[in-house]
Amino acid sequence: MITVRRIKRSLVAFFFLSLAHFPVQADVVLEHDSISVDRAELDYVVSLWPAQMQQAAANDEGDRLELLNRMLVAKKLAREADNIPADSELYWPLQYQIMNLKQKYWMDNFNKTLDIPEMTALAKERYATQKDEYARVPEQRLSSHILFACPPGECSRVDTTVEAQEVLDQLRAGADFAAMVQQHSDDTGTKVKDGLFDVWISRGQSGVSGHYTEGLYTIDNVGDYSEPVNTRFGIHILRLDDIREEHYLPYEAVEPNIVKALQSEYVRLSTRDYLNTFDMTEDVYIDRPAVEGALSPYKTASP
Repeated sequence: MITVRRIKRSLVAFFFLSLAHFPVQADVVLEHDSISVDRAELDYVVSLWPAQMQQAAANDEGDRLELLNRMLVAKKLAREADNIPADSELYWPLQYQIMNLKQKYWMDNFNKTLDIPEMTALAKERYATQKDEYARVPEQRLSSHILFACPPGECSRVDTTVEAQEVLDQLRAGADFAAMVQQHSDDTGTKVKDGLFDVWISRGQSGVSGHYTEGLYTIDNVGDYSEPVNTRFGIHILRLDDIREEHYLPYEAVEPNIVKALQSEYVRLSTRDYLNTFDMTEDVYIDRPAVEGALSPYKTASP
């Protein structure tokens, strides 16, 4: 059986035997089969290795040669891809993957090196002119409920609504809400908290049934109840427990968000302006018959 240790010994022997076969240039640190690696490339590749690989290569000659071999194999495979003929079905997919990778790299570098100006003064102006967008906190309501579970197709919503209405009438007549929760509610999560749905709800809030929210916002006063509310879970009786009035956060609380939004806007506009410098101009050459030929299979039939 060929062991890893024997493979490493073979690589070590091959490495030293091969040194005599290549006239090595001054800055080349690794060369085989017309593929070479210079010191700058080696430093970069080694920096990408995980710490375990770096330590293995530093401390063990066999591991080192194995990793160097992998580096050469990768470069040799890339060279093979360079030899794909232009008439191969593999050619253009490869070229466009390379082009897209280069484009992403260049634009990432452009954005990384972009000189973004100080935004504090503009952020204060934006706070003053667009306060609703950045600082408004809408009214929020806290509620408790009694759920009469009625999954679709498993019970009569009409009968369940009648049952809920009877309980609602008792509540409005003065019955104890916590006791009615324990007696009637099918929501085990809120039942242990005497019906409290411990979420502050604003209009249009995600994660809460729209019917539940709208029912909650029909209640005028804290402590009052909604009419029976129909959701996919069943029929609810809602009690309004508290209201946080609409208000605006102070500038200091939202400054980081405004600055971040302004910086993103600056990057987006700068990127757009930079890309516009590469747009075609009036001296562009277009072989219109060739373009027509390429697009003709996709033309829609005339009506």
